Amino acid sequence: MKTKIATAALCLVVLANYGQAQLLVLEPDAYLDATVLNHVRPEVSLVTAGANNLPIPFDVWARHSTFPFMPPTGSNVFSHAGVPFWNTDRQLRMDFAGVISTLSIDFQGGTTGSPERGTLEVYNAQNVLLTSYLTALLPGGQIETMSINRVSPDIAYAIAYTLPGQTSFGRLDHLVFSTPVPEPSAFALLGAGFLGALAVRRRTRRGQAE
Repeated sequence: MKTKIATAALCLVVLANYGQAQLLVLEPDAYLDATVLNHVRPEVSLVTAGANNLPIPFDVWARHSTFPFMPPTGSNVFSHAGVPFWNTDRQLRMDFAGVISTLSIDFQGGTTGSPERGTLEVYNAQNVLLTSYLTALLPGGQIETMSINRVSPDIAYAIAYTLPGQTSFGRLDHLVFSTPVPEPSAFALLGAGFLGALAVRRRTRRGQAE
């Protein structure tokens, strides 16, 4: 009985530690101009997608783009084959190595004198739209961070682009995402607990045998 109680307590400790999140960042300014970013991080793959969300053959680059506005961070933004803006027919698609729970990406209006609106959509592994984020109408140069936070990890991929209606030259920058990960110490504690429980059980059996 004591062995079962101890093991249950150790499992609770592991579950408590499992809620910690690892923050991951993909920042175009971390790379030289014209660097292909498709697979620079193992946790996420970037691709250009069409209006149907399916990939099209344009690599995602880090692109120097300081005209007519400075980017949200540094001097580089995400681009498709050197074009530093995103619209309905040229969407930034982010496929994650495992399901995630939260992500954010900066959207910037890219047109002087005409406001633009960005959107971030997240989908599960069955291609079902889970939720989306819609920015305000942003004049050229203004920035809004599009953020989505799910209760549990179920986001398989995300799409970001400029909505049609006004002009379609919005820029995207500074991707951040996180996912719950178990702490190594928790696994070590659980393993030690099981070994201890096994030792107690063996001693108990040995005592009964004698």
